[in-house]
Amino acid sequence: MSAQAQSSVLRELQKAHGKILDVSRYIIPRDDLAIAYATVNSTDQKGVAIARGTSVGFGVDEPIVRTLLTVRRFDPSIRSAACIRYEDDILQTTIETLRDVEVYDPEKYPVGISTMDWGIASICRKGVPLAIACAESSRGPGRIYLLGTTPDEVANRILIISQRLTYIDI
Repeated sequence: MSAQAQSSVLRELQKAHGKILDVSRYIIPRDDLAIAYATVNSTDQKGVAIARGTSVGFGVDEPIVRTLLTVRRFDPSIRSAACIRYEDDILQTTIETLRDVEVYDPEKYPVGISTMDWGIASICRKGVPLAIACAESSRGPGRIYLLGTTPDEVANRILIISQRLTYIDI
């Protein structure tokens, strides 16, 4: 991976991350909002940059990175992902907004298989949706993973969902 490719990915990721800094705190997971962007030929975490809080960098082993790499096995054009908090009203707003949303139950995974990889892969076998939701379980907190070709596309989806939730609460 060239320095130019890395620089381009980081620039696009930082631009998108800046757009979502003021979203509703309600949709932000406990461990902060993360957005990831993969280089064109990424096959492992070294090819995926992540922005979380004030840090941005490559090679971080985070659930959002593993999710993005799993999705890319089924659709390499998907290069960006972000995770927002899982709550019933956030999920409902995401479904109403994006329509193409799939949900999996992490408690129903086969023994010996990573829950997330199994859940993400089982959904993507039928085609990659715009969002994948996983409810909270004994294995971890609930998440809604928003997917897209660019971090700007994913950031715009986060903004739309955040704004719709704000209007619902008024």
